[in-house]
Amino acid sequence: MKKNLLIQFNKNKKNRPTAVGRNLIKQQHNSINSIKIMKQIILLLIIFVTNNTTFAQKSPYEKLKSEIQPQDLKSDIDTWLDWIHLTHPDLSYTIKDIDKFYKSVSNIKDSINSPLTVLEFWKRISPLNNQLSDGHLIVGHINAPILTDYVSKGGKLFPFDVLFNKDELLIHSSLDGKDSEYKGYVIAKINNIPIDRIIAPMLLRINGDSDAQRKVLLQRKFALFYMLLFGEFKEFTISIKNENNDKTISINGVSQLPKFYQQSTFDDNFKFKILNKENALLTINEFGWDDKKLYYDFMDSAFMSLKQNKVKHLIIDIRENGGGDDEFWMKGILKYIANKPYRWGSTYKKKIIAKYRDAGEVIGSTITGKIDTLIPVEVKNKYKFNGEVSILIGPYTYSSAILFANTVQDFKFGKLIGEPTGGKSGQTGSTQFSKMSNSGLPMITPRFYLERPRGGGQKEPINPDVKIGYDKLHPDELINTLLRKK
Repeated sequence: MKKNLLIQFNKNKKNRPTAVGRNLIKQQHNSINSIKIMKQIILLLIIFVTNNTTFAQKSPYEKLKSEIQPQDLKSDIDTWLDWIHLTHPDLSYTIKDIDKFYKSVSNIKDSINSPLTVLEFWKRISPLNNQLSDGHLIVGHINAPILTDYVSKGGKLFPFDVLFNKDELLIHSSLDGKDSEYKGYVIAKINNIPIDRIIAPMLLRINGDSDAQRKVLLQRKFALFYMLLFGEFKEFTISIKNENNDKTISINGVSQLPKFYQQSTFDDNFKFKILNKENALLTINEFGWDDKKLYYDFMDSAFMSLKQNKVKHLIIDIRENGGGDDEFWMKGILKYIANKPYRWGSTYKKKIIAKYRDAGEVIGSTITGKIDTLIPVEVKNKYKFNGEVSILIGPYTYSSAILFANTVQDFKFGKLIGEPTGGKSGQTGSTQFSKMSNSGLPMITPRFYLERPRGGGQKEPINPDVKIGYDKLHPDELINTLLRKK
């Protein structure tokens, strides 16, 4: 009908339609346009829902290859920035140059003018982690499920577990932790790229309080970061050297999880050994375990053994302890060695968020306060240890393990031995987790920070009472050196 009216109108302008006719034409015009618009909206909604459903159904690694529109990626950056402002107590606590940081965020947003895959987006935003300068504050975290999914589908990884030793990257073992004939070799090149050019972009993107901590975190995640930044290789050509010779080896990539990502057992994390009639070694690689009774029974048994064997010197090794729950060292260690009331911090600053709000507190506000309450000594503990205590610390000692070391040093419950921590003595905590709505990348931020019991030096590492360097390939060398000094 509309077509006939329009033909007639165009062919014979003298016979123009009446006002009613013109209104009829206009109504038909609008009606058909409205139908077209509705169809377009429905089509866009179908595409949007389909794309988002498809994204949601993809496996963790496959999501990294999904392409996201620039406006959605910029929205993710805004979401992240808004979220940390609502959750973090004070970004200037760890960010050295806050103006530079905001400028960097703005520059990244401006640089996104075309669709990017999630992985490309991660490469674009992850250098901000270096400026955030906090092991608990991470943008675009690539987590274990992504790596597990990649490996389960036959994805290949760099075949060695590595470690930093005197600023050189060494082969430590096979990726799964088993012995390697190349242990101790310095890595000079991978696939003809000098190792410095490989390490630099990795250190720029990994989280950490300091370069020292970033290195010990990177050595555990090296295979993952290599794959993310340089892609998958079925075979690796690696130039290596030691004191005797240089060589180049060709070795296949492996489809297996690095030791760091494998499920550990209780015996992997908690060990006790009588070294001789005067010394014992207690190794605690994390402050936490799902079966609390098992942990506390283990600690009770260890201190009972100290008592029965009349051990005079206890070495507690927390060099591989990345933190956990403070309860585990308060009730599991200080219960036996503390000889006076103590506190685990001095001043704090915290952001009030809904799930942690106490009566009278306003959500979104920031509160500064002091810890005045002292934890009393358990005087009737039958396994109380009154001998000498040495705590082994290093760059990986972090989070709750730093709070433990702070308390031991500030209240003189023992001496700290080894190397400075990679983390600051003033620690952030109560870590919160969320994710960006479009890319799905995780976001992590703390909601408080805490100064050590004696106060001051909150941005400095914990320095040991007795500094002893050692070959990282042979961690027991620190223990042997300590015993020789006794």
